[in-house]
Amino acid sequence: MNSKEPSHPKIIDKREMKRLVSRNLFSTIFSNVINLFVRLFLPPIILHFVSLEEYGIWTICFTLITYLNLSAVGVTNVYVRYVAEYHAKEEIPKISGLLSTGIILVTSISLLSLTLFWYLLDPLVQTIFRIPPELQHTATVLFFSTACILMFQMSIGGAFMRMLNGLQKISETTSVFILGLFLEASLSVLLLFNGFGIYALLYAQVVRYLVSTLAYIIMSYQAVPGLSISPKNFDTAYFKVFYRFGAIVQVAGIIGTFLNTVDKLITSSFLGMQATALLGLGARFPVMAVTIPSSMTAVYLPATTYMYGQQRHQEMIQLYIEGSRTIGLITGFLMGFLAAFASPIIVAWLGTKPEFQIVATILTIYTLSQHLHVLTGPGSSYFKGIDNPANNLIYSFSRLTFTTIIVLTGLYFFGTTLITITTTITIATSLSALLYLTSNNHRIGVPQLTFLTKAILPSLVPYGIAYLLLWPLTPYVTMAMTDRWNAIGLVLISGMVYTLITGLIIYGLIFTTDEKTRLHQFVQQRLQRLIQKIKPSKPS
Repeated sequence: MNSKEPSHPKIIDKREMKRLVSRNLFSTIFSNVINLFVRLFLPPIILHFVSLEEYGIWTICFTLITYLNLSAVGVTNVYVRYVAEYHAKEEIPKISGLLSTGIILVTSISLLSLTLFWYLLDPLVQTIFRIPPELQHTATVLFFSTACILMFQMSIGGAFMRMLNGLQKISETTSVFILGLFLEASLSVLLLFNGFGIYALLYAQVVRYLVSTLAYIIMSYQAVPGLSISPKNFDTAYFKVFYRFGAIVQVAGIIGTFLNTVDKLITSSFLGMQATALLGLGARFPVMAVTIPSSMTAVYLPATTYMYGQQRHQEMIQLYIEGSRTIGLITGFLMGFLAAFASPIIVAWLGTKPEFQIVATILTIYTLSQHLHVLTGPGSSYFKGIDNPANNLIYSFSRLTFTTIIVLTGLYFFGTTLITITTTITIATSLSALLYLTSNNHRIGVPQLTFLTKAILPSLVPYGIAYLLLWPLTPYVTMAMTDRWNAIGLVLISGMVYTLITGLIIYGLIFTTDEKTRLHQFVQQRLQRLIQKIKPSKPS
């Protein structure tokens, strides 16, 4: 490995770590809120220009590339963990060797995966997903093109982005993410209006990833002036790092990806593309909503790794509890409203067509499993941070076992329907998540009652608030279901009332004194920065 004299970055002490984690959390939450609104804004426009079957094919694209991503997911996860460790130990020159070796390794794996995928295209299109003959060419182009885009992003852009995350420059990478998101959305709409059809989404995605990758490369060289990515820095000594840590992450990723997409695989194989599109629309809100809290785990991993490298164990446990509590409260706030007001939300989003009625039911069913699933994130980050990723396999194998038993049982007794598929997967995921949380608390040394009262129960309060608010509004909900504009008005007004009431209850009854103080300081700092930016400078 590289033995050059290391540079000496500033040590991140306890106070600076809290500030950095808070800054990265805010940036991550903000970027995912923006992502949520953009992703929810696009489908109604897309469905105006393309058929439901074409949109179903586009949905399947991301299921397929998720599986392709597994070919190197273990390798790319190594970047965050070990860049953070090298940074903590002031072994900065090792980053060049790690990235150079990783990029060559992932690129080689990607090319092999694409070759195999090319030969599997016909069976996938014609046999597995049963694409209608008139859409088979479109499906082939979309499947392979999105796969190529993913492999490019994973081998090049992903390496530099994850290196920056390992350096805890997450707020900087989220800025690039937001700009890329707006670029893709704008191009998609522009190309749709100009008659490009479903291919508009593909072309916009290509432009986005090219621009984003270039930005990550520039930022990486600025963050580490001595960075050198070159074949001459390729070192097989890093293989031990990639395959000791990465192989376990790879196994967990393979199982997790299968379980996260098994609903679409079953639906597309037995119920067709239209049912797959409806399932994708129903899962869109809860899945997109949890990207806000789940993305926060990307902040906890490098922070935990950094503290572990300096033997700051008590701070790590405190970060685990605080992270679980924060993620739980944010998830509960989002999911509570989605679960209670699913029907008017779907009418406001997609309209009053009869085929969209089942989408609201799917949305409500998925909220609980997604809530508990995202709560497992801080524990996963904790064990990855202490270089024990094998602990995460507890969740992977328990989910696989529960899902196999419960889904097969449900399909046997109740038939292959969208409701059966979503309900059985929700039950399996929820049971697995609770088992994993209990196991993690025991291993980390956190009392189960402490975790229950600090992380789980507070996160369920917003559900009760949402359903209590829905109760007196039931007559208005019934009226809103017949008209899209009425539904939009109801969702906006009830959403503002829910936000106000829930915010006041969380602040007044759930927040501790320390949490209130930190919130005051955060708001005060943001207001001061805003005032400084808008305050006119004095003439010289």
